[in-house]
Amino acid sequence: MSKYLQELDFIEYFCVATPLEGKELRENGIFKNILILGGVLKEETEILNQYNLIPVISDFNQLEVARKLKNRKIHLKFDTGMRRLGFYLENVEKIKPLLKEFEIEGVLTHLSSADTDREYTINQIKEFKEILNLLDVKPKYIHVQNSAGVVYECDFCNVIRVGLAMYGEKPFEDYPIELKQVMSVKSKIISIKDVKTGDRVSYNGSFVAKKPMKVAIVPFGYADGLPRSLSNRWFFLVNGKEAPILGKITMDMTIVDVSEIENINIGDEVVIIGESGDKRITFGDIANIVGTISYEIMCGISKRVVRCEKC
Repeated sequence: MSKYLQELDFIEYFCVATPLEGKELRENGIFKNILILGGVLKEETEILNQYNLIPVISDFNQLEVARKLKNRKIHLKFDTGMRRLGFYLENVEKIKPLLKEFEIEGVLTHLSSADTDREYTINQIKEFKEILNLLDVKPKYIHVQNSAGVVYECDFCNVIRVGLAMYGEKPFEDYPIELKQVMSVKSKIISIKDVKTGDRVSYNGSFVAKKPMKVAIVPFGYADGLPRSLSNRWFFLVNGKEAPILGKITMDMTIVDVSEIENINIGDEVVIIGESGDKRITFGDIANIVGTISYEIMCGISKRVVRCEKC
């Protein structure tokens, strides 16, 4: 995804959480600006210097650490209601004289409830605007909006930190912007076998066949990021049809029922996230079943799952 985005003229920055993530992007050919949203510890300054990474500074300790950076370009973060990272409104006057040795390229805040609480979000934006007026700097970038936040008026901002929506996933159910799903998670059938009535399937006999069945083994399990709590509760898509998960999802494999799917063969594509025929599974669908959010399911896809463009 990063290499594709790098070719787009309107993409000016990549945002990551940690310096090590920034290092990984640099080592994989990303030359555009990289912003470290999680700030910087003093032991991480060498990585920022070596790979030309730009930190988001959110407290006085980080501001002191930033003095050790070769590149004095920074982004300042203010806490307007998340109570996570960021200076407070009342810190502005104390900060101002400390900024003289830095290039304040960007100023930002983070919206905590853009998907659920409109009034709270509007108040966050108002407070941030007040901070900008008091701060008396002219940053190149002013950024507030995330995927959920783009539905709010923020005409003084000039960049958006888009995340989930970039992959075609809605940040909330009645999201008014039309999105196209662009990320799929797929595997292939590695084995097919017959199961007799009464056979116990998977660990602890967590599924017992009530009739003769045909099952397929899919080499994708919880080590790949599939929530184990989907066991006996969900399905994959095979040849445009639902293949229910049988028994406990294991570390490296999942067993599915393909009894009702015709012309099934080893090597057939299995859709875990994405489309097959007229059926579709989203990260949000899985998140709803296990009681979490799309972000967690997406972030949980492990590194051993091969990433490719148009595989």
